[in-house]
Amino acid sequence: MADGASKQKERFCRAWIIAAAASANYTYEIVADDARGVDMTVHSDVHTLDFQLKATSKPEVQDGHLIHDLDVRTYNLLRSQQRSGYGVLALVVVGSDTSSWHVMDHSGTALTRSAYYLPLTGMPTTTNTATVRLKVPMSNLLTADAMRVLMDAQAARWAA
Repeated sequence: MADGASKQKERFCRAWIIAAAASANYTYEIVADDARGVDMTVHSDVHTLDFQLKATSKPEVQDGHLIHDLDVRTYNLLRSQQRSGYGVLALVVVGSDTSSWHVMDHSGTALTRSAYYLPLTGMPTTTNTATVRLKVPMSNLLTADAMRVLMDAQAARWAA
């Protein structure tokens, strides 16, 4: 099969967020209109994470980081400390063959390759006009524990 189209990759990204959120016992919502730069939200009892979802089958890796160019408008929306939700970029690396993205047999199911995150809330301003080059640490795997860490960071914003 061919490399997944943009919308197919976005739908697959949601599966990663849903899996990590559910494992952390958080609820989630798919945002129908990402006018605020948000594709999905994840909720604890009182706090919210706002996710922008991106996927690539051709990751650029430099010094243990995935390189991703995000449009400036979305970057500015998610980095704002005035927003109520905590802005996070989720970057999912998928295989070039869509049939390998989801694998299941009698011993289990797997979403293949990996999902990573980069908190954007509080990031610096940019003078760029089109895109911002971001470095997503490959150590930032989007797991249930990572969801909890992100939610704790959001809680800390409101406690300060």
